[in-house]
Amino acid sequence: MNEKDLQTVKNFFTDDEWETISCALEDYINYDDPDAHPSDLIGGISVADRVNSIDRKLSQLYVNTQGRDT
Repeated sequence: MNEKDLQTVKNFFTDDEWETISCALEDYINYDDPDAHPSDLIGGISVADRVNSIDRKLSQLYVNTQGRDT
């Protein structure tokens, strides 16, 4: 994604909404079951792996748009 696209995504939600998403991910990771069968998982990917992937992408979004709140 280019910088303009990243900024559009960031601006789509308010800071409070981003905080809600972050808190929801922190809660959701507690549902991880390392013994779950892949057929029981969304996309065959563990909860922890999905949460960590989303968290990395959100962190990168903020790093790449830091100081650009337009």
